[in-house]
Amino acid sequence: MPRTLSPHISLIVAVLAVSTAAPLIRLAPEVHPVAAGFWRVGIVAVLLSPGLRRGMPPVRYLVPTALAGLFLAAHFWTWFASLHQTTVLRSTLLVCLNPLWTGILEALILKQAPSRRYWAGLTLAFVGVAVMTTGPALDPSLYPEHLSGDLLALLGGILGSLYMLLGRFVRQRVDIERYGSLVCASAALWLAPLAVRLDVPLVGFSQSTWLALGAMALGPQLLGHIGINYSLRYISAAVVSAALLLEPVGAAALGALLLNELPTTREVIGAVVVLAGVSVAVLRIRRTAAG
Repeated sequence: MPRTLSPHISLIVAVLAVSTAAPLIRLAPEVHPVAAGFWRVGIVAVLLSPGLRRGMPPVRYLVPTALAGLFLAAHFWTWFASLHQTTVLRSTLLVCLNPLWTGILEALILKQAPSRRYWAGLTLAFVGVAVMTTGPALDPSLYPEHLSGDLLALLGGILGSLYMLLGRFVRQRVDIERYGSLVCASAALWLAPLAVRLDVPLVGFSQSTWLALGAMALGPQLLGHIGINYSLRYISAAVVSAALLLEPVGAAALGALLLNELPTTREVIGAVVVLAGVSVAVLRIRRTAAG
């Protein structure tokens, strides 16, 4: 498939889109994390299904696509559960630590170790993350719940890294419409029996909740995750993951606007440090790739 859109523009749009995911989940509190994940990927699977008219991808790409769908389903389950147990800022920051896991996995599996400049940039970004997530203690009575939510977000980031690495492999040979439809359909098929097993309702929501679910599918999933997968054909998973460290900044801003979760001065300073770290990591790798 010829490149018709700049992968870097696509990545910028995708980061802006995924930044809306956490606030949208919080606007649909009645929806179980499994149900939210099911509708997010299910709607996009249907929207992209016309791409399958060109035929299925080669068989050797179907298994990794199915596995990518499994990791995507597990990523949504754990992260959405996290958002019910901790703040938008903490959950989004921790789930976006996946550049660490992606860089390590690329080095171990793909033999593509990131440069020293990349790790230096990520270190700076993680310093920013630490600044944003530490500070005045939380309400002690809520600490166990917040800790559980933090751990779920951390696990969600690891699962998201595995999903992105598999996506990068498949996207080298499979166009975005077919891959996007199949990976979303795969994730939905993993989540559907889980919903039955856990007795999770998939229908019967209020109109405002359906609007939030639809926005989640069209924004964070269609423009966000599909845009990310488009970029993965041309940009390494480590660079894409580094750019996604900007997601917590956007999510925090939307959380303040829509949920009245106002960031502290410490969080604003941390956000600036994260931006600086991402710039160091990503811009260096782009220059190396170009020359």
